[in-house]
Amino acid sequence: MPLGNSITWDWYYGDSRPDAYRSGYRSHLWYKLKNAGFDVDFVGTRHNGGSVSPPYDGDNEGYTGWTTYQIANRVYTLLNINTPDIILLHIGTNDSAYYSPADGVAGVEQILDEVDRFENNKHKNIKVILAKIVNLRKNLSWVNSFNQLLGTMVRQRKSNGDDVVLVDMQNTVGWNLVDGIHPTTQGYKLMATEWFSVLKPVLSQANYAYLIAAYNMLLNE
Repeated sequence: MPLGNSITWDWYYGDSRPDAYRSGYRSHLWYKLKNAGFDVDFVGTRHNGGSVSPPYDGDNEGYTGWTTYQIANRVYTLLNINTPDIILLHIGTNDSAYYSPADGVAGVEQILDEVDRFENNKHKNIKVILAKIVNLRKNLSWVNSFNQLLGTMVRQRKSNGDDVVLVDMQNTVGWNLVDGIHPTTQGYKLMATEWFSVLKPVLSQANYAYLIAAYNMLLNE
């Protein structure tokens, strides 16, 4: 489940493209996963990118302008509609207009708490791959503080057994930004490479476990 704001949906200021041509990092990640032989299914109640070539799975949960708290208020319902094995979460940029960095990170914690609540209620494990957000030209100090606090929060949750992994999209994307906020095409390609680097060992392990289970079933027939 690609989950987040306009950086997940693929929109920037002055962008007049039809939704059928939007993909962001998602199309580039899809190509990498398919080329590596992984049979994946992006899930979400929203869809765009139907005219992107080559075709890709455009399902997502990207909401332009949304803050961490808006995602937190919605995420349990979204998980109930489409329950993923993995969430790719890039969120927090819009919080810079309303909240302190600490309050923004508290919003991310609320999202993770809702994921935990869903897991406990549904007896389902969901891995969250959480991103340090990309640079923000007009408020870089806010992003730096947010990402630093995000790292501290993730370390604490991991020590308590939470299945969350942190990826550094800030340094990965750098200043490849089309409007000082949203990534350029190259920036999105860099994001896709970073997501893929974390997903590859996770998906490889899952495939291995599936093959072992299938082999054991054959032995027991």
